[in-house]
Amino acid sequence: MTDANADDTAPLLDGRYRLGECVGEGGMARVYRAEDVMLGRTVAIKLIRPGIDGASSERARSEMTVLASLNHPSLVTLFDARLVPGQPEYLAMEFVDGPTLGSRLASGGPLPPDIVGHLGAELSEALHVVHKAGVVHRDIKPSNVLLSPPQIPGARPRAKLADFGIAYLLDTSRITSPGLVIGTLAYLAPEQLRGDSPTPAADIYSLGLVFLEALTGARAHPQGGGMAAAVARLESRPEIPASLDEPWTDLLTRMLHPDSAQRPTAAEVAAAAGNLAQRTPAGTFAATTAATVPFTAPTLIAPAGGVVTAAAGRPDAAALAADATAAGRTTRRKRLMAALAAVTVLVGAVVGIAALNQPQPAPAPVVTTPAAPDPSDAPPTEVTTGTGGGEDSGLTEEERKQAEQEQKQLEREQRKQAQEEEKRLKEEQRENEDD
Repeated sequence: MTDANADDTAPLLDGRYRLGECVGEGGMARVYRAEDVMLGRTVAIKLIRPGIDGASSERARSEMTVLASLNHPSLVTLFDARLVPGQPEYLAMEFVDGPTLGSRLASGGPLPPDIVGHLGAELSEALHVVHKAGVVHRDIKPSNVLLSPPQIPGARPRAKLADFGIAYLLDTSRITSPGLVIGTLAYLAPEQLRGDSPTPAADIYSLGLVFLEALTGARAHPQGGGMAAAVARLESRPEIPASLDEPWTDLLTRMLHPDSAQRPTAAEVAAAAGNLAQRTPAGTFAATTAATVPFTAPTLIAPAGGVVTAAAGRPDAAALAADATAAGRTTRRKRLMAALAAVTVLVGAVVGIAALNQPQPAPAPVVTTPAAPDPSDAPPTEVTTGTGGGEDSGLTEEERKQAEQEQKQLEREQRKQAQEEEKRLKEEQRENEDD
């Protein structure tokens, strides 16, 4: 089908794609609605910005690799790609003619439980395919869930998981810088905040937050509070309203368990969500006019720990349980210190904190009746780490100096604490020798 929005006189990209309107952009790429003149269909072209850093180029390559290796109706399909240095680099993907879950919740409020069950079962089944392939998505959130319109009028939409640009391939080396953890702060699992190695269980936690938001219309972790809020997340569970049915409460409680080993697998979530979709009263999905929504960029967090190395292959349940058990032995005080160090180091290396209504990079295009983005659909505040002082840092010189001072203060406190601990150990050793 020819794209009516494409200019017939516009030059072709790679001799094949005629670009139409830009439907989203961010620091890494712009996404265009385009016409594939060879096959006569509408596609989404994710055009990588020229002159971007190597990490961004690698993330585009990672997304290409992941999407090319996966096949599921609830995953955005990759049609074509060209990532050749010195030439226009792009990904050609399925164009989803519908809103994101985030924009739908912002404009229409919470969804009926049976609709959430259907969408949740589709997303969980797709995640099962992703995890089985040894991939962790790492950035599951409402703005990365696209709602594809039904082919039959009045039917419910299909959920599609998008944006694998920061996906973690368990059997390859990391794309991110050593010691960095990527994700959106409002949807990170506790172990991600601690800087633990990514596992499929982190995706389950994030998906649980998406389910909860779809059922209630509100984020479980509203943006705000910065470092203090991130530290508090390690010691508190998301509040599940008593108004939800017991089966939903049970599923969400398991998905949002602080111990990653206690969370269900994606396949188990798919089965449970499917059952909930069948047992709850049928609701109506209120269609909303698709609107262009800003991309939402991932949050980069510098954890307190060292480099996280990739495991060979997909970890089995025993390995996940062992990791969770080891994490569980950490004392409350050490967890708080680690989290505080992680988020404070983040300030020292910070590139910037985006405003709530600042347009940011997002997964895939959303078809539009041209309209201004609803401020209520703005991405969560995002913190990005880096070397600082760059073009996209978002920090003034005064803010950068303040961040450096805070980092130095933290280092002084850590040295003091280490000295006190060393002194205490020596005193204990002398007492033991005297005995």
